[in-house]
Amino acid sequence: MVGLLRHHVFRRLYGAHVIHLLGNEFTFIAVLGLLKELSGSGLSFAAGTVFRFLPYVVASFFAGPLLEKWEKRRVMVVCNLLRGILVSLFFWITDAAYLWAVYAVLMMVNVCSAFFNPSMQVVIVQSVEPQSRLSANSLITGTNALMMFIGQGIAAYLVYAFSFRFNFLLDAGCYFLSLLFLLRLPAIQTPHADAKTRGFFGRLLEGFRYVKTNAPIRKVLVLQMMERVTGSYYVLLMFFILEERHQPLYLFGLLDIPLGIGGVLAGLLVSKWAELLHPRRIDALLAGALWVISISVWLMFHSGHAAIWMATTFFLAIASFSLGILSVTRLQRLADPAFLARVFSVREMVCMGAYSLSCLAIGWGTEWLKSAAIADGIAGFGIVAGVIWMLLRTKAAAFDGKN
Repeated sequence: MVGLLRHHVFRRLYGAHVIHLLGNEFTFIAVLGLLKELSGSGLSFAAGTVFRFLPYVVASFFAGPLLEKWEKRRVMVVCNLLRGILVSLFFWITDAAYLWAVYAVLMMVNVCSAFFNPSMQVVIVQSVEPQSRLSANSLITGTNALMMFIGQGIAAYLVYAFSFRFNFLLDAGCYFLSLLFLLRLPAIQTPHADAKTRGFFGRLLEGFRYVKTNAPIRKVLVLQMMERVTGSYYVLLMFFILEERHQPLYLFGLLDIPLGIGGVLAGLLVSKWAELLHPRRIDALLAGALWVISISVWLMFHSGHAAIWMATTFFLAIASFSLGILSVTRLQRLADPAFLARVFSVREMVCMGAYSLSCLAIGWGTEWLKSAAIADGIAGFGIVAGVIWMLLRTKAAAFDGKN
């Protein structure tokens, strides 16, 4: 993985990614503090998640065809400049009457993210050799987890010692600092199909038809959607710790430390062993990851001990991050380069759509049920999802064998 950093394009992209990820962790816990200060209901936490991801889903619907025409470096620079300006606005929202402004800023920040993330995926595919993409994805995912570990540790301390509001300014500074790396990237264009004959809506429909007719890609997207539904446990965990257990905000932030450690370990394990395994073994591991997530969620919400919360978070992180690395790498290999931006935009749309709807359902459920009862439903879904994935892959293997 270290050899990837010798590639100047990937190294600069990676540097920008590390810096703005660190800032994201500052803002994540600070937004929770802001919502708790202005409202404090389980529905407000869920609404905060929905207003983060619903505009992301809608913007992703249009992002793919637009990104094919736009130069990727410029897109990423503009997105991080806008995100830096927007997150600094949170610092000034102090009255519950302006709760709507929190949601509005969250929406605009995530519209920018809907264009930034597929752009970054395209740059990774274009700058990294196919045989090195699993290592690249492992490095980025492991770094995501490491920044979660470092960022939440720092953010939790800042919240405990000072005020969560200063975290917003730190995040803005990280976005601006990341521009120094992005501006040094070369101009990056993408080959696209029928560029001269198809307009925006033609390319949009063509992208959806491509995904619809490509069964292997569809199955990977279904897997990622199911994982995102189980991932909505995180919103429930906010309510469980802050409202049901009445624990301080910094304790919730500290739970991201085992989450980060587990993610780093997942990146190391996948990069070392995944290439040695037969695809059918990897399919079994993906189903197993869903089952580990389910068991961890159930244990987490049926225990009152912080040590159990941390242990289950650690194992959940290994499973979730491993599933993410393997499925993204498979998607990169399956997608035609001419459709890459559109495929990843569809991925962002359906995965974040599933996550948003799940979070909204959980937020509504907390008004009527205890967290443990909702966790039972999430865990049960994850078990069934693992079985569905194995059935899909078994059916595909049988079909391939006949042909």
